[in-house]
Amino acid sequence: MRCLIVEDNKIVTLGIRKTFESEFPDIIIDTAENGQEALDQLKKSNQSELPFFILLDINMPVMNGIEFLIEMKKIEKLSYIPTIIHTTSSSAEDYFKCKTLGVSGYFVKHIDFKE
Repeated sequence: MRCLIVEDNKIVTLGIRKTFESEFPDIIIDTAENGQEALDQLKKSNQSELPFFILLDINMPVMNGIEFLIEMKKIEKLSYIPTIIHTTSSSAEDYFKCKTLGVSGYFVKHIDFKE
């Protein structure tokens, strides 16, 4: 099983990776630092290389999470991949945009990483 973490903060990515590796040692973790990088990776992937789910930040440079979702949903082989938003944004507008785009979950990251 594969997971794609799309997150521009390397410390957050490292924390998520360590958690997954300790709790789910068989999972293969791929990463991208922005939506465009993630989209490029996914487009090049064959069916067996596609992630089981995507953990997606909203606020990123180049292509943010909402822009990524819009583009991803246009590509048939990617449109079904469950996507979970993890963001510092508690904005109702962001939440509803993401839900409208079919995300599977939405949670707000704590500013204090230890929390």
